[in-house]
Amino acid sequence: MRPILFTTVLLALLPSVAPARLKPAELRLPEELAAAERLPVSGRQGWKLLERLAFGDVRVGAVERSLTKGSDLGILFYAGSRRRQSFGFTVHPGDGEPWRGAAATNLRRRAVEVDGFSVAFREKTGFSARLVPGDRADEAWTLELKQRWDGPLAGTLRGGGREFAVRSSDRLAGTPLRLGEPAGYLVEDAGRAVAAAEVVGDGAVWLSPGLAASDRGPVVAALAALLLLEELRPTLPD
Repeated sequence: MRPILFTTVLLALLPSVAPARLKPAELRLPEELAAAERLPVSGRQGWKLLERLAFGDVRVGAVERSLTKGSDLGILFYAGSRRRQSFGFTVHPGDGEPWRGAAATNLRRRAVEVDGFSVAFREKTGFSARLVPGDRADEAWTLELKQRWDGPLAGTLRGGGREFAVRSSDRLAGTPLRLGEPAGYLVEDAGRAVAAAEVVGDGAVWLSPGLAASDRGPVVAALAALLLLEELRPTLPD
């Protein structure tokens, strides 16, 4: 996070009388998920060589992550950068069948160097994941998200004749200020949130009690992919 944004958010979270310890930042939830159980995520702060996540009765393992690859080009006042990372994983959603995921994220940035400062004039981020139930590759679901500039990372989760809208949110609970980077992700069906993943701090997941059993597997697999997604901007040159 940029220092200015971090300071702004930190100040917004300060109560009128400062306690001994600040309350951790939390994703602001839409009303339709207010009654859903909060499922804390464990494992997001662990070693990348042995990544394992867990929330509720869901276990995520067999994570195989590539190194972040890319290139940087500078010609006179022009600077361009590309970054890419891919990873695979397996999701065990309780008593349901396992899902296998293959995901990739990429970032492209173009900037102009002026007096030692970099001014970006184009930035694009993409994230995609192929989610397969069991060994049935012909029943795969796809998660496709794109972001330009300061807009949300947004797109769809599709499969089995169904389609969900998926988007990032930078809104935090208890403050009108925005984080400036994703605080979490919302999965929506016909405009109503049916699931969410918080990616600030240790993370958390919410699943609507109204989420159909047939949709739970792909939605949980998509949330697992988003919890594993790493921000590539810190790898760009200063």
